[in-house]
Amino acid sequence: MFLRSLVVFLILPLAVFAQDLPQPLSDTVSDFVDLLPPEDEARIAAQLGTIRDETGVQIVVVTMDRITNYGAIDLSIEAYAKLLFNAWGIGDAARDDGILILVARDDRVTRIALGSGYDAVYDGRAARVIDTAMLPAFRAERFVQGIEAGVDAARDRIITPFLKNEPVTETSGFDGPERYMFLFPVAMVLGFLALIFRRKIGDQAARFHRCENCSHRGLSRSRDILRAATGVAAGEAILRDHCNNCGHDRTETYVVAPAGKSSGGGGSSGFGGGGSSGGGATGRW
Repeated sequence: MFLRSLVVFLILPLAVFAQDLPQPLSDTVSDFVDLLPPEDEARIAAQLGTIRDETGVQIVVVTMDRITNYGAIDLSIEAYAKLLFNAWGIGDAARDDGILILVARDDRVTRIALGSGYDAVYDGRAARVIDTAMLPAFRAERFVQGIEAGVDAARDRIITPFLKNEPVTETSGFDGPERYMFLFPVAMVLGFLALIFRRKIGDQAARFHRCENCSHRGLSRSRDILRAATGVAAGEAILRDHCNNCGHDRTETYVVAPAGKSSGGGGSSGFGGGGSSGGGATGRW
């Protein structure tokens, strides 16, 4: 009886505390403080979705004003990020390779929390991502640019070597801080245009492809919706390549992502049950 009472005494406060944690707004971006204009939030969500589709690794971006307004009573940013990470289950449960980027604007602090699958050396690499890619922009209150640069740097400096199992140090592969900050707006615009026009460019390039039937160059491409996507259900469309020389048609169907999804791609979505043991890095501005 005493043991049961002791367990309840120890666990009940944690359960009550966990109920105060916010629920995620999506599996990519939870902008609780409206720090990001809608078009920028959509672009960052698409950026995160593309990374997950291409690598299988989930990065989640969370913005707040103060973490104490979202359940962080008497907790450091490090402890709070770990708690939020585990409560949501960020990343793949088998690999524990998820990444949480938490920005607390009015606290003037940011935290990159890493899944427990990352070695300790990646804590130092996360610190370099914050120092070189994020803080210079945050100090100028350019939060969109800082978050986008941080996501790109996390992909290149953390996810890529992790998946390749490359031997790394805390600083290998990094350039000096702020050296290339002037390129971030250019990269942001180019990335946005690529997201908008990649399908159109691909359709136009079809005219240079060879017909699989007669090998003649010059296909015309069209798309037709078979089943429209809704806010919660995926749709289906058909892509048709028509040869203007022999009349041969090649068709394939593809999935149209739900209109309400923010993952930006047709791959994995939701949370995979990943966990963090507290690894990562913190930066203040």
